[in-house]
Amino acid sequence: MDEILTIRDIAARLKLAERTVNAMLSDRELPGFKVRGQWRVHRVHFQRWLHLVGVGRSPESATAEIIALAEDETPATATEASPIHASVLPSTGEEAGTSRGEPERGVPGPGPVQLLSERVSQGDLHRRFIEALGSAVVQYTTMDRKPLELDLTPPLPSRARVYLFNATRPPGGRPTGEHKVQLIMPGQRRGQRGQFDQGGGRSVLLAGYAAEEDVFILWDAGLYADFAWSRNVQVKAETIVEAAAGRIARQERRLRPADGEPTTEILLACPAPMLSEAIQLRQDLTRARLAGL
Repeated sequence: MDEILTIRDIAARLKLAERTVNAMLSDRELPGFKVRGQWRVHRVHFQRWLHLVGVGRSPESATAEIIALAEDETPATATEASPIHASVLPSTGEEAGTSRGEPERGVPGPGPVQLLSERVSQGDLHRRFIEALGSAVVQYTTMDRKPLELDLTPPLPSRARVYLFNATRPPGGRPTGEHKVQLIMPGQRRGQRGQFDQGGGRSVLLAGYAAEEDVFILWDAGLYADFAWSRNVQVKAETIVEAAAGRIARQERRLRPADGEPTTEILLACPAPMLSEAIQLRQDLTRARLAGL
């Protein structure tokens, strides 16, 4: 009988906070399913995921492969005790062999994944962003809704639309010490192009949050007009470290769009208390780029 692992089991194996594992499952970075609203993971799928990540695959691609293989199983092997299909819609049945939360000591395979970093839920991302802006926030949309829309006081943009992502340093895909966000728009599917919503007279902000350092990153959203599903956007570790030391850090990135001229992006990173100042600077830098300065 297939063993079922809980968030606690996975967190112990990966040496991560349970909320980080929960966020990874919600973002399809682990192959899970829900039972009565609680995430569960098949042990065999977790073992396969560890192997794929250990050899350099990204968590997202490893998860996609595992789910695709499970969906191709015949009814004889894809029983009710193996509801990987429920990774999209919650299951309502009791799972046979469900772990009761004991420490997960028996999972063989590669050693603990050391390069995964803390993640928070989308609602918590938005809450931290709003808290960092403090009294400058007049009103905002529902915390769990993405993107977050804000009305702000001057000198901040009066109407803002924020696309906020976890900035992580996962195993595989990026050099050690480099953080990234992955651009996936609400409703966007693999193979589809994504765009930021520029309507409603709102200023668009593309932001990341490095939870372990309590640092926000602000890219130039205007340079990402059209992008593939799960596009990576990076920031150097030293930029995060500089911001964590209590200052607004700048980093230049050379972008080479497929259908345009190469350009230099200036991104910003800042500690949470300096987010308001960083947004103002982000707006100034974007205006200067548009003016050709």
